[in-house]
Amino acid sequence: MRPTAGGFVSGIVFNPTKKGICYLRTDIGGLYRLNPSDDSWIPLLDWVGDSNWHNHGVDAVATDPVNTNTVYAAVGLYTNSWDPNNGSILKSTNQGNTWTTAANLPFKVGGNMPGRGMGERLAIDPNKNSVLFLGARSGNGLWKSTNSGSTWSKVTSFPDAGTFAPDPSDSSGYNAEKIGLTWVTFDNTTKTSSGSSRIFVGVASLGVPNVYQTTNGGTSWTALPVFNNTLIPHKGVHSFKEKALYVSFSNGAGPYDGTAGRIGKYNITSGTWKDITPARAISDNSYGFGGLALDLSKPGTVMVASLNSWWPDQVIYRSTDGGTSWSAIWEWAGYPTINRYFGVDNSLTPYLGGPLGNQDVSLKLVGWMIEALVI
Repeated sequence: MRPTAGGFVSGIVFNPTKKGICYLRTDIGGLYRLNPSDDSWIPLLDWVGDSNWHNHGVDAVATDPVNTNTVYAAVGLYTNSWDPNNGSILKSTNQGNTWTTAANLPFKVGGNMPGRGMGERLAIDPNKNSVLFLGARSGNGLWKSTNSGSTWSKVTSFPDAGTFAPDPSDSSGYNAEKIGLTWVTFDNTTKTSSGSSRIFVGVASLGVPNVYQTTNGGTSWTALPVFNNTLIPHKGVHSFKEKALYVSFSNGAGPYDGTAGRIGKYNITSGTWKDITPARAISDNSYGFGGLALDLSKPGTVMVASLNSWWPDQVIYRSTDGGTSWSAIWEWAGYPTINRYFGVDNSLTPYLGGPLGNQDVSLKLVGWMIEALVI
């Protein structure tokens, strides 16, 4: 078997209604499904070969909350000249064992481009699962399908396609490409006959509002009040029991950059933001935030991950009171001693370092570039 594994893990998505269904996407190594019997990962795109090599890049994945065996993937490697192909939407009705091309898109998809850990850019309406939205890159805006991914049309009412590019002067085009839209999140409590009426979308733009909502299923859109227009929204997760939207922000696209960030909590009822950034992160003042996870069975339990805390290690924070207070996965106990409040089993990945009690501050036991964080 020709190996196709590898790459940065840019996203992990659980099916919201059926236990044990989970997908892991990578930037250049394809897509995987969790094997719940032994917690291993089953490769789903090993059929990709030389003729369709760009399908190894998975920029977004969406698992159907109604027909739980159905999963979609937005595939394509680069939006600059390195990949001449436009992107595609792949669809499987058997949890990824076999695939069809649901649609060929009229624009490129960037599974290995900057900002690949944002998301998810592809989302299924939980109140009408034939409806999907896709946030595109490179100024292509917001797209919608009403027939389970078979055809797509641009949502012309969406006001901002995203203007941020990591380095507009990059002659290769890699860092000069616009990041575009960063995530799509449905409010599943707003059910109508045509699907969810409230939808949130994040946009990679600076200096202007960059989180939008619709309350009529996408007919019109309004910007939320500005939380911090020097930062880009990386993840947006809806807490339906709290009637809140949690958002992680960073001043870079990731996964390599980002030197400042915040965590915002938007109160849907009052229409106001609250800055719930951990106090230690504000004091550190050296990294943005990527990974963001909620325990929907325990309202107020939220976890966030630093995106680029290069030294001595990444930091994961956990709150059980909706972001009022936080605990960290490690802390200094007087330099150079570190108290690490987690366990590590690196028997299958000994190159990750250890053992846990080792006080070598060069070890990266938590990891690097954490965009994929789920509960």
